[in-house]
Amino acid sequence: MKNSSEFTGGAQSLPRSAEEGATAGPPAISGISCIHFLNDLHPTFLPTLMPEIVKRLSLSLGEAGFASTLFGVMNLIFQPVAGALADRLGGSAFVIYSPLFTAAGAYLLPIAPTFGILLIFVSIMGIGTASFHPQAHGLTGKFGGAGRLGLYIAIFSSAGTLGAALSPLYAVSLLRMAGPSLMPLALIPLFILIMLMKKIIAKEINIRNPKPKAPGRSESGTVKPREKFFSGMFRVLLICMPLMLVSIIRDSSSQGIRVFLPLLVTDRGGSMEMGGIALFSFTIAGSIANIFGGRLSDKFGKVRIITLMLTLAPVFLIPGILIKGMTSLVFFTLGGACIAATNPITLAMAQEQIPESRSTASSLVMGVAWGIANIVAYPIGMLADRVGLTKTLIVVAISPLVVAVAFIVNNSSIWRRKKG
Repeated sequence: MKNSSEFTGGAQSLPRSAEEGATAGPPAISGISCIHFLNDLHPTFLPTLMPEIVKRLSLSLGEAGFASTLFGVMNLIFQPVAGALADRLGGSAFVIYSPLFTAAGAYLLPIAPTFGILLIFVSIMGIGTASFHPQAHGLTGKFGGAGRLGLYIAIFSSAGTLGAALSPLYAVSLLRMAGPSLMPLALIPLFILIMLMKKIIAKEINIRNPKPKAPGRSESGTVKPREKFFSGMFRVLLICMPLMLVSIIRDSSSQGIRVFLPLLVTDRGGSMEMGGIALFSFTIAGSIANIFGGRLSDKFGKVRIITLMLTLAPVFLIPGILIKGMTSLVFFTLGGACIAATNPITLAMAQEQIPESRSTASSLVMGVAWGIANIVAYPIGMLADRVGLTKTLIVVAISPLVVAVAFIVNNSSIWRRKKG
């Protein structure tokens, strides 16, 4: 592979497994993508309901940002550990049961009586989604094999982004129809759906019987001493570090917009429903862009597409921040699409480098990066308290250019080749 190794400084990939060329059928990717949709249907409850929570608990923008920061801390702590455990233990337990914790935390947010209790519910939601994603990304990579890795990751990512896009509409509708006290009852149909998907995923795992042999596990599959567990994680971290830094900057921009977009709408006189619609449009564009980003990167090169998309993102986001009305919504939608189009590309680059530690690599490039991006929401909120939300979001919107410039500087020769 040319373009991923170029940017990562020629880091050596770990040995590829014999299963690398095998590809699972549509039921497998459909099942795990469905669970991804159901899991990611819930974390966006936090920014969507934040205007209501801020009003009811009399929170400052800094406190609102801290709630998102705590959510990021949970991802930062638990995703690498969950990824390493998934690589060592195999199976699908994290994929099946973690979304139930994600949903439980989300459904409890509106009934939090104090800021402290709110943070507890945010932590439950954060631990759930942090535990789900590494193993889910790893299984998706195994199901795709070498032939359909990019396609399967794009499908899986789009399902999650679609869930996140529908989340604001779902959150507001559920709150209005059921009321805060009855929202937790929605766990019952969610549990039934996940158990149905469990049968499909378990069948595929039994057929393929993927025996993990990641760093920290011997050839026979026996777990090595504890120090090997951490040395294996550190080895993967070194290989993934450049891509992880790229993802941190990109995700900080995206999450900064997502967290404060509903507040921007309500500050300008819009309703909570209008804020939810704006967040829906911003996110649904990302779901579609995931597919197109993966396709375009296969044709024109991963580095080229990442650079182009992250250069275009501020061009659309800044006008969206400065103007009002439906035109603003269109610009936000286009900007969100440009950022999201790069998500499956960086993930595919990481998994191609470390096929024997897909879950760990995914937890770093997607999970840890996303967790840090949520942590950044706290200083973003504090800055907004001091200089105003509009000026702060302009700074956030410009940040993807840093990544674009880095790709251009580190991969100048790629632009002269037919395909990077």
